Amino acid sequence: MQAPGFFSADSHVNEPPAAWERIPADLRERGPHFVQDPGAKKGLYMVFEGHEPDPVGMTFTAGVGRERGAVQKVIENFTWDQWKGPWDPTARVPDMDRDGVRAELLYPSMARNFYSLSGDETPLQLAGLRSYNDWLIEYCNAVPGRLYGVGLLSPLDVDWSVAELKRCARVGHKGVLLPAGLPGDETYADPKFEPIWAALEDMDFPLHFHINVVQGADRMATRLKKISMHQTGRNAVKRAVLESLNLITDLVFGLVLDRHPRLRVVFAEYDLSWVLPFMAKMDGSVRRANSENPQSPAMSALPSEIIRRQVYITFQEDPAGVAGAQAIGLLDNCLWASDYPHGGSTWPRSQEIVKSQLGALDPAAASKLIWENAARLYGVA
Repeated sequence: MQAPGFFSADSHVNEPPAAWERIPADLRERGPHFVQDPGAKKGLYMVFEGHEPDPVGMTFTAGVGRERGAVQKVIENFTWDQWKGPWDPTARVPDMDRDGVRAELLYPSMARNFYSLSGDETPLQLAGLRSYNDWLIEYCNAVPGRLYGVGLLSPLDVDWSVAELKRCARVGHKGVLLPAGLPGDETYADPKFEPIWAALEDMDFPLHFHINVVQGADRMATRLKKISMHQTGRNAVKRAVLESLNLITDLVFGLVLDRHPRLRVVFAEYDLSWVLPFMAKMDGSVRRANSENPQSPAMSALPSEIIRRQVYITFQEDPAGVAGAQAIGLLDNCLWASDYPHGGSTWPRSQEIVKSQLGALDPAAASKLIWENAARLYGVA
C-alpha cells in the first residue's frame, strides 16, 4: 500500500505556560514558572524552586546547525513568538506538511522536569503530570486526525498511575509513559508495579519509555555546564545506550513481559542499533542458564521472541540499525520518528533523510516503517 505520508512515532510538544494552569493554587506557587535571565543565565527558563532552571529555547532547536555556540545563541535569544509550531497546534500543521508528516505521536519537553520531584514534592509531580495530560489532549483535539498524545504516569504512586492511565485512555490518549530510569537500585521488576502492567495489558494500552526521561534526576544538573570531553562521552553513552539496555534487561529478565505477554512497550529515541546485540546474545544466555541451573526460574519464551512479540523501537537516522533490523526480521517492530522540534530532529529534511536510509528497501517494507507499524499500534486509519 502507498503510505499517506509519514507517521512520526516520536515528536514533541513544547509546553507553554497554559500547560500548568490546572495545577491547584496551593501547589502552583512551588510549581513551574518562567523567568527571564535568572541569576547569571541569559534567556527564558522554566524554574522549580530547588531545581536547576531549564532553558525553554533548548527545545526549539530543530534545524539549528552544530557550529560552536549555535544552540546557546538560540537559548539566549528565545521568545515564544519566534516559532509557534511547537506549542500552537494550528501553527504546527504547516511544519508537518513541509516535512511530509501526516501524523505525530507527541511526547513532552519541559514536563520532563516533573520527574526530578520526589518525597514531599510528590503531590506537585502528580498535579503537574495531570495538568499536562489534560492540556495535551486539548492540543491534539485542535487538529483532529493529525496529532496523538502520550499521557504521563508517576512511578512514585502506583495507585494514582493506574487511575490516571484509565483516565488517559478515556479522554483519547494513545498510550502512557513512565520514566526510563528509576533512582538507586529500584527497577521495574519490583512487584509493586504489577498493578500498572496488569491494567495496561487488560486495556491493550501501549506503555512508552523515552530517552533521558529519568525519575529522580535533575535533567539540567550537568547540561550547559563546563565538563570534560571524557565526562561528556560517558554521559552520552549512559543516556543513549546503557539506559535502554538496562531497561530492557529489567523488563525481560525481570519477567515483566513474560508475565504480561500482551503488554506492548515502546522505546522512543534510542534508535535501533542497541537492541541487535541484546537479541543476538541473550537467547544464548537464557539457554545456558536453563541448562546449568534447571531449578532456577525460567522464561516461557526467549528474549528475542519476547522482543518481537511486545517491543517497538523508534528511530530517526540509523541506517545501520535499519539494515540490522531487516537482517534479523525485526522491521515490524520499528517506527520512524522525526523528533520535531528538538535539536536531534530530522525536520525540515525528513523526506530527504528517509529516502537516503530507506530507499534501498522494498517499498512495502519502507511503508511499514514510515506509516503502517505506527498506524497499527495506535489504531490510526
